[in-house]
Amino acid sequence: MLTHSRAGSRPAKHAAARPPTESSQRVAPTPRSLSSRGALANIPVLVFFYVLLVLPFMGGDGSPRMENILFWPTLAGITIALAVYNHSLFDKGTIWSPPIASLAVYLAFAGASITWAFSPDFAFSRYVLQLLAITIILLPYALPIDTSRTVQRLHVCFVMGVAVNAYFVLVTPGTSIGHTGYFVHKQELGMFCGGALILSLHELLFRGWRRWLAVLSIGLTLWVIFASQSKGSLAFMLVAPLFAAVALVLCKLLRTSPAFIVGGVVLGFVVLDRFWSDPVGRIAWYLYGDHTLTGRTYIWDFINYIVSQRSWFGWGFHSYWNVPNSPHNQAPGFVKDMISTHSGYLELRLDTGTIGYWLFLVFVYAALHVIEPVRRKDPIRAWLFLSIATYVLLLNMIESIWVNMGPLWILYVITVGEAVRFSRSENASAASSRPSAPARHRARSLPHRTRTVE
Repeated sequence: MLTHSRAGSRPAKHAAARPPTESSQRVAPTPRSLSSRGALANIPVLVFFYVLLVLPFMGGDGSPRMENILFWPTLAGITIALAVYNHSLFDKGTIWSPPIASLAVYLAFAGASITWAFSPDFAFSRYVLQLLAITIILLPYALPIDTSRTVQRLHVCFVMGVAVNAYFVLVTPGTSIGHTGYFVHKQELGMFCGGALILSLHELLFRGWRRWLAVLSIGLTLWVIFASQSKGSLAFMLVAPLFAAVALVLCKLLRTSPAFIVGGVVLGFVVLDRFWSDPVGRIAWYLYGDHTLTGRTYIWDFINYIVSQRSWFGWGFHSYWNVPNSPHNQAPGFVKDMISTHSGYLELRLDTGTIGYWLFLVFVYAALHVIEPVRRKDPIRAWLFLSIATYVLLLNMIESIWVNMGPLWILYVITVGEAVRFSRSENASAASSRPSAPARHRARSLPHRTRTVE
């Protein structure tokens, strides 16, 4: 008798097996066959460790130290070599995902700005350094690496940084405006503490030594951030996790993405600014008794004047600060001593003009939008990603974080890579679980009962 089984049932046991051919013996590559997957998974964490715990002791990213000059090209060469070696597993869709593709467009425009930069030599060296760092971080996410412990390892780096800063606070005298830790400015210490607290709150959700390490980190972080007297970082540090939680609940109820929630808040502030003059200054006055945000408004007034001279294309990527004969030498009073705009958004306009500013905002929007697929599968992970993103978005209102070699920018880029890869894996698994249209048609055309033919 011949047995015709239902669709999806196993073939008959007595069916003759076909002899294996050369093509059938070839096994498709799987994530387990990835060479040096452990090394690739640790590369983004290594970059964060270097920027957080090595670079500050070497004079910063502008220092001509040989160690700093060799680190980035060497690590970039290793990363690219491993990616080329495992090219059969390379996911081009990750590179063409909206967040990474839009960031690449901005970087291309920033690279072109070297041609009209005020100081092309400085712009070129700083651009190459940034390009290498972003490539090193994001390239591994296009391969099937194991990222299950990335957040845990980043938290360990933060704890090490908190411990070292606590030692500096304990044994070295602070300034009249706050302690700087092992950083150059107190704002850097405050911003770092905010990132450490967010990751520690996430680690509290796990059992065992991870939770105890988080408790220890939270205690040290709160002590250190109060020693830094960084009021803005402290306020944003408390707001970001709460906003992320509320935003994700709204995303579930309204069936939307965090990009629309954040966009709605920004639009609300724009409308508020129309009817309530200088809302940021008023809020700062109510909170701190200083509507100038410790003199930042004077800095912004002068930088807006400088931006107006090259409004569309800017002064060139990182070609304004700490360059020979910079126009900033003509700044009045204490503004002349500044080394940044103290606003990441204004810094974008200063470097790459209105065009670069909006290109970068497309990247920010796309990075927020990709968190929604993460929420549908892992709400806790999505909360962590959105908390970090919100914290960085808020801090850039009063500090310059975008596209520099600071720890928070590196953490933000890693978060984008994690979110893109997680959303890509979710979409891939969902697509593979759905049968194709021809397969569904064939399944409907087959009888539902087994027919026996004698």
